[in-house]
Order: sequence, then structure tokens, then C-alpha cells
Amino acid sequence: MKKIWSSILLVFTFPIRLLKKTRIDNFVGGLIFGAAFSLIVNVVTVGIQETVQKQHILEAVENEIVHNTIKANYLAGVEHDENTPYNPFYTIQRYSRDIWEQSSEPLQYISQLDQQTQIVVTGYYTTTVPLSNGSLDNMQKITDEKLSDCINWDNSLPAEEVEKCNTWNNLRLDLEKSTALQMAKQGLEVLKEYHPTKDRLNNWFLRLIMGSKSTRVLSGE
Repeated sequence: MKKIWSSILLVFTFPIRLLKKTRIDNFVGGLIFGAAFSLIVNVVTVGIQETVQKQHILEAVENEIVHNTIKANYLAGVEHDENTPYNPFYTIQRYSRDIWEQSSEPLQYISQLDQQTQIVVTGYYTTTVPLSNGSLDNMQKITDEKLSDCINWDNSLPAEEVEKCNTWNNLRLDLEKSTALQMAKQGLEVLKEYHPTKDRLNNWFLRLIMGSKSTRVLSGE
């Protein structure tokens, strides 16, 4: 830590030491020093702003992955049997990639991380989530058609029709559950490699400028 502060001190005192070695008069020297000092402050400020922006984006991506994983873990644990009745108001759950799609910043900052982390995060967003959502979309299209005649409020459907409705409904629920199991597994694998919130909490400089608050699940505790 002493070395870091020494380096920062050297940067800020460099213009003063340089002027002492020259024969420039005090007025001109003051102007030069002021310009040099302002330039250094601007460079440092921009660097800090970029660091904070990068950290915010990385943590936002992590938060989205954690949210998907928690949802998947919940859905994977929901039990249903072959007689689970069809609920026309139930919507199959999809998984979010909003942060990834909003701008190029997530990919820009992720590409600055180590290669293994880049691979698992980009693979999650470009393959795992799209394929999972695509499978769920296709299944819903098929089952919506097959279940279109299953909405019967007076329970007057023939027994064979009820059985058919239950079969298609369970196929849909089974796919949702199997997809959730894969999403939960993949999410946990990604979070083993990618943990920017925990990295911030272990970095004194990031804690100093961004604080030390975080949810327990993101802190790695």
C-alpha cells in the first residue's frame, strides 16, 4: 500500500520537481504548473470514472446471472405430478439477458477479463440463455395449440380429453423443469469464475470509491 501512495505522490509532485530544474520565471512557471496539474487531475478523474463505470457494468451482469440462477433453482424444485391440472393463466418462465443486450459495454468490459472468465460469461449469454429460451418458446407454441380446447370452466370435458390436456400440460412443465435444472447448473458454473462484487469487496481502492455494500449472495459469503 505504501508503494501505491508513493507512486501517486510522485505523479502529483513531478511538475514541481521539473520546474525546480528549469530557469523559467515564477509567473510562467506557475502557468505551466497549473496546466500540468489540471491535466494530471483530469487524467486521474477520467481513469477513476472509467473504473467505476466498468465495475458497475460487471456487477450488473453478475446480478442478472444470479437472478436467473435463483429463478431456475426455484423452478427446478417445484414438484408436479401427471395429474397436475392445466392452468391457462400460467406463463412459462424465461431467462433474462437484458443487461447484455442493452449496450456493447458488457462485452467491452468482459473482454478485458481473463480468457476463462470471458469464455464462460459470453457462452452463457450467447448460447445457454438463448437456447433455453428458444426451447421454451417452441414448446409453448406447440402446447398452446394443443391446449386451446382445454379451457372448460364447467368441467364438462370428456375423460379422454382431460387426460390429453394433462399430458400436454405435463410435457410443458417437464420441459420447464429440465431447462431450469440446466440453467441453475450453468449459472452456478459461471458464478464460480465470475464474481466482480466479491472482487470489489476484496479491493481496498474499489471499496474506498464505491463502498462495501452488497447482498449476501453476491458477496460470496
